[in-house]
Amino acid sequence: MSNLPLAALRGVRLEKIASLRELGLNPFPSKSNRTHMADEITSNYESLEGHPATVAGRLMSWRKMGGMAFGNVQDQSGTIQIALRRGEMQGTSAEAGTLGFENFNLLDVGDIVECTGKIGKTKTGEISVVADSLRMLTKSMRPFPDKHFAIKDREIILRKRYLDTTVNPERRIPFEQISHMLFEIRSFLNSRGFLEFNTPIIQSQYGGGTAKPFITHVNALSTDMYLAISHELYLKRLITAGFEKVFIMGRHFRNEGIDRSHHPEFVMLETMTAFENYEYNMQLIEDMFRHIATSVFGRTVFQVKGHEVDFAISWPRITMTDAVLHATGIDFKAITSVDEANEKLRSIGVNDPQPSVGNALVRTFEEKVEKSLIQPTFIYGHPIEISPLAKPMQSDPRYVERFEIFIAGMECGDNWTEQNDPVELLATWKKSFRPEDRDEGEFHPLDYDFVETLEHAMPPTTGIGPGLERMAMIFTGQEDIYDVIFFPMMKPLLTEVNKVIFEVKQEDANQEKVDLLLTAEEFAAWLKQGKLKARGAALALTPVDTEWEGNKLRHYEITGLSNGGRVTVRGADVSELLQESFPELELKIRPVRKISA
Repeated sequence: MSNLPLAALRGVRLEKIASLRELGLNPFPSKSNRTHMADEITSNYESLEGHPATVAGRLMSWRKMGGMAFGNVQDQSGTIQIALRRGEMQGTSAEAGTLGFENFNLLDVGDIVECTGKIGKTKTGEISVVADSLRMLTKSMRPFPDKHFAIKDREIILRKRYLDTTVNPERRIPFEQISHMLFEIRSFLNSRGFLEFNTPIIQSQYGGGTAKPFITHVNALSTDMYLAISHELYLKRLITAGFEKVFIMGRHFRNEGIDRSHHPEFVMLETMTAFENYEYNMQLIEDMFRHIATSVFGRTVFQVKGHEVDFAISWPRITMTDAVLHATGIDFKAITSVDEANEKLRSIGVNDPQPSVGNALVRTFEEKVEKSLIQPTFIYGHPIEISPLAKPMQSDPRYVERFEIFIAGMECGDNWTEQNDPVELLATWKKSFRPEDRDEGEFHPLDYDFVETLEHAMPPTTGIGPGLERMAMIFTGQEDIYDVIFFPMMKPLLTEVNKVIFEVKQEDANQEKVDLLLTAEEFAAWLKQGKLKARGAALALTPVDTEWEGNKLRHYEITGLSNGGRVTVRGADVSELLQESFPELELKIRPVRKISA
């Protein structure tokens, strides 16, 4: 046994498990006979006093005092005290599965137990279940953190949320509220005639937005596919199929940054409504936020990022050009050249040249307007350059029928009237498409199957797309997206103590994904020495050209080797070397990717 404290404590508890089995008791029975939740008893004590009850949950405290023992049992509803007296409760019985007073040394804080007895009060007046019997339901092999000292390490809280919410049950409240939010959103949409569908997460062609995708491989089809960055194009297929109001609570995956308001995996509500335009959705989403506020939280005023936000008032609707004009005095509707637009940018201290007048408008809005939008506000009329899926406004085709929601300076949803003219849509996609940067998330990829769908006629359609995590942050008062995601994305970790406990060999433990940078000579030597091994049925090789002060430098990026990291090789094309070293594998040579250093 290791001299590590946790390993030693775990060893003691393993010995207790062995002792329970020697007594004929199963430390892990398959069910409980619970009849009452803790809160049910404490809230209705007057009517339940003297009645029998069986409670079950985690033993959060445990103390013996001579012929008495007391514990606090915690279930999802709350905590209830159990009181146990020597001589007044059933002894240890293999047949009944009960643990008697004489064997209470086998109990530990953290165990899951069941207690049966009468509801009453102790001499101190505390509501309790006075035990007739006690059963072990699950023996805990590891000690739980003490509530007095709590868990203060942020990384431990995120990696082991189950410890934090057990020791501090009040931390469950935001996640319970989020669950209620999901229910009420579904109820709200169902009441308005929407049907919920499931659409593919693994997609042959990602689309519905501009974001860098996660790429996966489907062995059965021997083809690369993508995790969904959006479900929009599938909802439009449903509209074309004759379903006029549809929605999905879909998981989305975008292989981009992580910060306090972004997470690579998130949930978004996406709807599509036929025979309506974006103005319908303004009212729909305003009503939905107000419904969530009142039905889940019972109020309309919330503190969001230090601001008081009221969802009861009507939401202003402002064009992007008017918002920028009011904040800066710049009228982008009157600007006709990119040079003039960038000159206006420089005049407000933004030295970030943009490729079009529309892009300059958006950059100005982000810099000078966005953070000032505290009360719920609709900003509409986005430039067409950044909105390939939206329908142009008839009054000014430079702008589209699109709006975003802003609350407390934070963008909380993106919505538009859908472009259903297949010729116009394909032309817009082709205009921005760059094959060499296909999966870099900078433009909408070409999706000919979807264009074919539109050629069968999709009616006028509009959709909304608020992110559920950002919505949850607003309503629960959280400022970090990790505090509304119970299982946030983190790098895998195998601690030293777990290596000892689980007897993990060092070579098995060294599984952290590592990126390698090698010369062509080093790469060839490592292949010959067997240091680089294939981890799947295919390898991918991407040539990368870097422009540096007029010079072009090329290197090669390989995925599918070693422990899952990316291998970067400088100096020579290694495609033939890969084919010779792994003749049984498919080698996919991707288009050249160009970057500017």
